[in-house]
Amino acid sequence: MSGGFSQNDNSSHRGQLYLFMGIVTALFLLLAVRLFYFQVISGEEYRAHSERNRIRPVVLEALRGLILDRYGVVLAENSPSYTIDAVPFETSDETVDYLGELTGQDVQAIRRRIRDPSVNRFNPIPVQRNVSFNIASQVEEHLLDLPGVFVQITPGRMYGKGTLASHVLGYVSEISRAELDGLADEGYRSGDIIGKLGVEKSFEQHLRGQNGLEFMEVNARGEELGPLPGMPVLLPETGNNVYLTLDTRIQSVAEEAVPDSLAGALVAVEPRTGAVIAIVSRPGYDPNLFTEWIPQETWDTLRNHPLKPLLDRTRDGQYPPASTMKIVTASAALEEDLVTPNSVFRSCNRGYQFGNRWAGCWTSGHGSMSFRDAMTNSCDVYFYQVGHLLGLDRWGRYARGFGFGVPSGIDAGVEQAGLVPDADYYDPAKNRVWTPGKILNLAIGQGELLVTPLQMAMMTAAVANGGVLYKPYILDRVESADGETVTTGEPRIRDWLPVSVETLRLIQDSMIAVVNEGTARSAQLPYAQLAGKTGTAENPHGLDHSWFIAYAPAEAPRIAVAAVMENAPSGSAVPVVRKVIDAYLSLENRPVAGRIDEDSADYAIP
Repeated sequence: MSGGFSQNDNSSHRGQLYLFMGIVTALFLLLAVRLFYFQVISGEEYRAHSERNRIRPVVLEALRGLILDRYGVVLAENSPSYTIDAVPFETSDETVDYLGELTGQDVQAIRRRIRDPSVNRFNPIPVQRNVSFNIASQVEEHLLDLPGVFVQITPGRMYGKGTLASHVLGYVSEISRAELDGLADEGYRSGDIIGKLGVEKSFEQHLRGQNGLEFMEVNARGEELGPLPGMPVLLPETGNNVYLTLDTRIQSVAEEAVPDSLAGALVAVEPRTGAVIAIVSRPGYDPNLFTEWIPQETWDTLRNHPLKPLLDRTRDGQYPPASTMKIVTASAALEEDLVTPNSVFRSCNRGYQFGNRWAGCWTSGHGSMSFRDAMTNSCDVYFYQVGHLLGLDRWGRYARGFGFGVPSGIDAGVEQAGLVPDADYYDPAKNRVWTPGKILNLAIGQGELLVTPLQMAMMTAAVANGGVLYKPYILDRVESADGETVTTGEPRIRDWLPVSVETLRLIQDSMIAVVNEGTARSAQLPYAQLAGKTGTAENPHGLDHSWFIAYAPAEAPRIAVAAVMENAPSGSAVPVVRKVIDAYLSLENRPVAGRIDEDSADYAIP
């Protein structure tokens, strides 16, 4: 047998060689096709993608407008704060986990924000606002381990007076999904700051500025190299400044007069315009808490607090008005000629027998008295009989004519309407049955009747000014950042009280007598005459509520005040209102000497 390869072996090797060459050729062809696809067919798309990786659009957040009182004292302003942003496309789950570890923020909350399908995956979005310097520094130190994450200095909201006027100012926070769905067409984006309550929400269109835009060049690791050459920068536009009718001096006095350990409300207005001078709901809360991520335990504490600090009692608190309602009942009876200033009814002997019902008076008995004496001493028995003469329909018509049962119409925020029951209200199908004895309770401000302190202040102002029922307003003016006036607030007449000048004069005289001779003698001031009316509202859930409404000076009113103190002894609201009126009349002609110094809590009053 001879050595060497056979012909069959050569054929086999050639076949393997051809196969190998064919595979290599196919791979080259496939590579050429893919290169053609990437460079020609999809070249533009991938070039754009590359550019997106190299260019980072950064939103330059606009400064929000200031909120100031009528004298220019700043109540809400801006301060630099640190914001952690992330580009969703560049941020992995591992990055999110590490970011949560560094910041202490809930990882799932970060992940939900970054993976939100409504956000642009290539644009930065805020992950956490108002972080401390320490946290911002830690994130900055580890940016190489956090691709897609960077730290910005952005304007944060600051309420320098803490809880002062917190309910009327409201607060700002990040826009919610529901809000974004309705406001996307107005230029809002995920992560934007928006007014949530009070003035911040009501005048959002003025306070909100216009964001700017800058393009930054980044490297492969996501590090910013600086502004992209040749790309213009769109500078942000600052929002307008909103001046309120509030006088912060009086607001401070009012809040000090109502201790934070109690619940209550006070509203002070100018009788001849309806401008709000001070508006207090106690207890208050610090709106600064809501400008950043609020810990769950802090939120639970506010929400579960027994005194409900988040409730704005001035407009959402609804109370029986008690004897302050005798002003309406008396006005209706005088106007309908059911009583005269000299009318005397059945004597008050600790109460009044009405059918099989005994309705008591608040004291041991007033005896026989005239209309003026009944108002001065707030005799329930007298007004039980007046209410019975009026009946539900007539009494209700006057109650609504005095501004109750419908919102007052304030220009900032929503409010409750209260309740003035009528015949339709008493529906047996709803377990509400009318009986003739119920008008006795309604006539003295008890029963199903409910009012808000804001409504009560406007009623007091209308009695003081001669019968004009104004809508309260809190916007004094709006100015641009360079001082140009954009718009102004102004008096808005809602209606006129449905009574004659003679009737109103009798009511005014009786309110002066209440302070000089009756249940509010402790409200007297040595230099000015007050007119007022007290009330003690029965509370089925606890201790009674104390009311006091007043205006001054009686001969030429410049301030009208209504206050209610919850679960407080009778007469508790009187010294509160007295302090506010005293402060206003004392400071009224002492102008504030310029804006308050940023480092001081005191006013320069000459």
